This record gives sequence, structure tokens and C-alpha cells, in this order.
Amino acid sequence: MYLKAVFKNSPVFVQLLMLLAVFVFGSFLSSLLFQMLIITKEGASLETIMNVMQNLLDYPDILRSMQFFQSLGLFLVPAIICAWLFSDNYREYLGIDQPVSKQVVIFTVVSIIVAIPFLNMLVSYNQQMTLPESLKEFEQLFKEMEETASRSVEVMLSTKNVSTIGFNFLTVCVVAAICEEFLFRGLLQTLFGRMIKNPHILIWIIAILFSAIHLQFYGFIPRMLLGAWLGYLMYFTKSIWAPVLAHFTNNLISIGLFYLFQDKPDEMQKFDALGTGSTWWLSFASLALFFFCFSLIIKAIKNDTIFKSIK
Repeated sequence: MYLKAVFKNSPVFVQLLMLLAVFVFGSFLSSLLFQMLIITKEGASLETIMNVMQNLLDYPDILRSMQFFQSLGLFLVPAIICAWLFSDNYREYLGIDQPVSKQVVIFTVVSIIVAIPFLNMLVSYNQQMTLPESLKEFEQLFKEMEETASRSVEVMLSTKNVSTIGFNFLTVCVVAAICEEFLFRGLLQTLFGRMIKNPHILIWIIAILFSAIHLQFYGFIPRMLLGAWLGYLMYFTKSIWAPVLAHFTNNLISIGLFYLFQDKPDEMQKFDALGTGSTWWLSFASLALFFFCFSLIIKAIKNDTIFKSIK
């Protein structure tokens, strides 16, 4: 079919250049759809479009739609197109055609749940980090970016409308999980794997990129570790659906807690404090339970492999 696998045997740097080009195309596409939405809702004048884009926090519905379009244009479109151009079978390239067993599904979900106190501890330490005096300007910039990101998420999620809540769940849990995993664990982990033969180095490099692209310094460490876990799930299961499930579960817990404690900020703070302060011991118990789940996942994968070979 047209252009299928045309860059399959190209050097890695050529494929990276093509990825950059497709990324620019995806960015343009999402921006175009976003501007069309603004025109539909607010009017077609250039002044109106610029005003909305500069004051997005005043337009929560448009902000939600922007998040949706960006996930598709910046993550899913580049992943699908590049996998099509780089391989004979894009589904195999991205790990789409590999199912996961029920045991892996269960232990993957549980691993994210039991890791919460440990991640809370990491978030707490990450937020307390300070930079040297010579980098104070960067530290202030990072804090402003963090505040803007937090405010954007709060504006996007804050609603009592059932249909809007449903759209938020779709965007944050389903769309974000699929789109980001298709790009990072599906495309990039496979593409960079052509250059980096050590799987551990590969997984951690992709995890760093995954965390860095979110532009949130004070959440960098826990997001990087989450990215590493998603990478290992992809490596051991060979299926994109394992990291998608883990990513989905993580986001589902976050957005679910937001709506559960939306009118109870004190209760939310108590939950976020699990694993810190006087409950520090929970972070170690959390980590132990996480590795126990990890061992069960590996065992389930081995048993499934043996079963398939016998069958």
C-alpha cells in the first residue's frame, strides 16, 4: 500500500528526522482543529482567536477540547504514521496485536494502586527540591510553570456537569493513556531500541523523555519512575496494552480522587500525605507490595509463554 514501510531500512537518524516532520504535521493538525473549534464557539475574527488562546483558563470547554486535540495530534498521529512508514506491520511494530493475560491485567492494575503511598513520598520530596542560588531564575520559572499546569488541570476538571465529567474521563484516562503510550512505549521505545541495545538504559531514557515532555519539574521524579514502569511492562509483555492499562489506571485514580474530594480539600490533602510524615512506613510497604506485584506479573508472563509453547 501507499508509502507503507518506505523508511523501514533507513538509518535511525533519518527515521528520527521523519518523526520530527510528522510531529510538526501533527502539531499543525491539532492547532488547526483547535482554531476551528474557537471559530465555531467564539467567532472567526483574528482578535477573538488570539484573545481565547491567550486566556484559555477563562474558557474551560475550549481548554478541554484542546487537551483532546493535542493528545491526538502530538502523540497518536505521529505514532501511527511513523509505525506505518517504518515497518511492514504497524500493529506489530507498536505492540497492538499482542494481548495480555487476565493475570497480567489484574496485577498491573494492583501494582499502580499499591504504589500510591510510595509515589506520594516521591512527590513530597520532589516538591521540596531547591536549585543552587545561581539557578534561582530557573527555579522561579519552574514554579510558575507548575502553578500554571496545576491551575489548567483544576479549571479543566472543575465541573458538576455529568456529560463534561464523562468527557474529562475520556480525555484524561482513555485518550491520554492510549496516545501517550503509543508514542513513548510503542514508537520511541522501538525506534530508540535500534540504537540502544541495553533494555534498561533504553527504558530509562524513554522514561526521562516521557517525564520531561510534561514540563513539570516538581513532578519529574515520580513521573519518570512511572514512565520506567510503563517501559518495563512493554518490554516484558511485548504488548502496548499493558502500559496503556497501567497509565489508564494511574490517571483514573487521579481524576477519580479529584471528583471524590472536589468539595473536601482537607480530605484530599490527607490522602496525598499517605506515605509521608508519620505514615512514612507506608511508602516502604507500598514499594514492597509493588515489587511483589512485579514478580507475579513476570511469573504470569512465563506461565503464559510455557502454555502457548505446549499448545
